[in-house]
Amino acid sequence: MNKRTKWIFIGIGIFFGVIIISGGSFFLWLKLAFRPQVFSLDDAPQQILDIQEDLVTKLDEDTFAWSDMPDFVIFAQYIADNSPLIKKLVKDWEEVVWLNVTDQEYMWLIIGGDALTFNIGPTPPGSYGILITIDFAECKRILHRDVTPQNSFMAGDLKFEGDFNDVLTVNQIVETAAATLMGTYTPPVVITGNLHITADNPTLYNEEGLTLIPYITIYLEPGHLGEVHVATPTGGKAIIIDKAGEIIDELEGSAHTVHKFLNSTHVMLGGQEGFLELWNYRTGKVTPTAVPGGHHDFDYNPETETFMVLEYVYSPIFWDGLPILYDKLSEYNLNGDLLWEWDGTTEFPFNSTRHTSLGHNLTFRGGADYTHGNSFTWDKENDFIYLNFRNLDTILKIDYATKDIIWEAGRDTNFTSYTIDDVEVDSIFHQPHGMEMIDENRFIIFDNDLYNTSNPATMDLATAQGYSRYLEFEINETAETIKEVWSYVAQNETYYLPESGGDADRLPGGNTIGIFGNKALVLNLQDPVIITEVTEEGEVAWELTIQGENYTYFWVQCIEKFFEKPVVEILDSNIDINNGILDLNLTAWNGYKIDATKTGTVKIVADKQVIHEDSLDFLATWQPNDISISLSNVPKDTKRLQLIIESQEGDQTIIELFYGGMSLLNKILIPSILVGATGLLIATYVILVKKNIIPNIIKKK
Repeated sequence: MNKRTKWIFIGIGIFFGVIIISGGSFFLWLKLAFRPQVFSLDDAPQQILDIQEDLVTKLDEDTFAWSDMPDFVIFAQYIADNSPLIKKLVKDWEEVVWLNVTDQEYMWLIIGGDALTFNIGPTPPGSYGILITIDFAECKRILHRDVTPQNSFMAGDLKFEGDFNDVLTVNQIVETAAATLMGTYTPPVVITGNLHITADNPTLYNEEGLTLIPYITIYLEPGHLGEVHVATPTGGKAIIIDKAGEIIDELEGSAHTVHKFLNSTHVMLGGQEGFLELWNYRTGKVTPTAVPGGHHDFDYNPETETFMVLEYVYSPIFWDGLPILYDKLSEYNLNGDLLWEWDGTTEFPFNSTRHTSLGHNLTFRGGADYTHGNSFTWDKENDFIYLNFRNLDTILKIDYATKDIIWEAGRDTNFTSYTIDDVEVDSIFHQPHGMEMIDENRFIIFDNDLYNTSNPATMDLATAQGYSRYLEFEINETAETIKEVWSYVAQNETYYLPESGGDADRLPGGNTIGIFGNKALVLNLQDPVIITEVTEEGEVAWELTIQGENYTYFWVQCIEKFFEKPVVEILDSNIDINNGILDLNLTAWNGYKIDATKTGTVKIVADKQVIHEDSLDFLATWQPNDISISLSNVPKDTKRLQLIIESQEGDQTIIELFYGGMSLLNKILIPSILVGATGLLIATYVILVKKNIIPNIIKKK
């Protein structure tokens, strides 16, 4: 495959709408991509430097008390009066922010006149626009940079009321003051230079292809490695790499984590709330849309030109002091008009027994996280949707027309689960991610192996041990069974991915590519992301490791492999030009993966004349399409016979079947001879140079 010219795209601003929310989710924070800036204290008065030294010592020794807060107010006020960043944040803004420290007094911020004033006292402000509720212990953790406000919110230790965008701005102010106090912020490294090919066996894959990797930069908290939910996301990028690990395209300033192909040139960007964007990776242009970005997953229907998005739903009903968090599926047109909706709050009511069946109450998204949907497959031809609920180890089949749940398969359902050895188990997957349909009633998924009752170590997230895997399974609706039919388990424990994420995609030709690693975000660990392609027999064909540097690592939730033209494999051929006969059996796949069938064209061309043309279907999710061509009208004087497979967008794969008396089989000999001759010439040249023969000839001339 020819390498295209490398383009470095200028960062494109991400299109946001105004989000007003009283709950929210952790993933919305990623859209901000904020990096706290340590304000220089080189010119600060000695009083400020003395306060900083005293407060840092007390925070380190855990002797910091509420009586020290007046000194912090003096320090923070100096930062607010002098930091260009904070001055920019409060410009043209009028607001009162009340920080309700539940077990102490109150602090509030008055913003107005392009300035910010810190206040502290026993009486709260008379009126306010933002209320942040937190206890003093969590305040100290934030000041000490043990956690970020995002971490506290995600764990349910910080709550707020008010405009979400304004709360994000307050977060920037607080993080700037805390980072300056502790002096701990280190600018993150970029992913360039951290890509390492750790396995490459070309004999085990048919096509090289390109890999699209959306990633988020993660800053780890020194001194807190291994602790759950301590690392801080700090922005992201999308890159396209070739099989050598060379970056050939990139999109800067993108905090999206899910990328899917709309067509052969445009990639849909989303999965982190906000709005979907369309990136033409060949030209670099990014186009915002009015379609909500959703969380974790979305899909596109080329027939109706509509988008289906997985979104959050917070219930007014509480469990264990937190609002119950559901998922819903929403279908929009390109203008952002809602056309169809499946709401989990009404279609899949809360069941406390199922929610606590594994002895945990997951609150990773600021609520009682009942379902945690993270992937779905939209069977557009049959009008069904398959929705994966991670926290319940359950898959739903939903009737698009009626919105009814046809069946539930997985843990605590009527379906019986079997391993590949026909052993009955409570579930064949545990906290899975990235489900895709690869054939009728057959799916592939990434199994995290977390909260696996047969592996007690995985029941404790902080010390989880086990092995994630790629898992293919089959569902028998009549027998009500779900059975493992293939899996790949990495034998190196450094691949293990606890808690969340992961991807597994079936490729043309039968290989599977996916993501292991990725412990930086969840467990604050210095572990790499590992992207591995394996054969059906479990042999590693290709592997890319994304290593970190210092305390900066990366979070990759999913990837997409693609090809710049259709993929074609010729199974067998019979070419008899003398009798005008061509018999050809081949398999064709589209250059990119999409959950819908796309129409293409197959042609046989003899000396630039089309002697056969027909349409072909590129099947959904890279299911193979076997094609047979039998002709008896090939001109007997043909000098050049070509097979052309063309996509709907006009991308062509051209294969020489016959050229100047050579058939598809023996035409390999000439290139081999040419390669050998070229090698011989090069070797001869090297010998002549080493023996100084060529320089002597030049001198004589």
